[in-house]
Amino acid sequence: MLRAKRRTSHGREIYYILCIMFIVGFALFTIFGHGGYLELKKARLELETHRNRADALKQENEQHRKTIQQLRSDKSALEKYAREKGYGKEGEIVQQVPEEPATPPPKSPPPAKR
Repeated sequence: MLRAKRRTSHGREIYYILCIMFIVGFALFTIFGHGGYLELKKARLELETHRNRADALKQENEQHRKTIQQLRSDKSALEKYAREKGYGKEGEIVQQVPEEPATPPPKSPPPAKR
């Protein structure tokens, strides 16, 4: 004697379909939606870029502080720096010659046509 397969009701099928659609929609929104995984990943990369830039600026500032301290304490360093900037002692005539721009590399000849 064979048993007849019991078929689930249409209501249950619709319920399961709606649950699956909700889960898939939620997963898509979590990945691609506002504040989702992709935006979070982009924000983390941007944050890392800003942190690297801030670290570079801190190092540059520290180098400037050392230069300032050296110029305040060493008169010969101050004089050298002033001369590099175009200043001279009283009574001296300072001539500044403009630097020549770097020449571009020569262009290679065009390929021969056959």
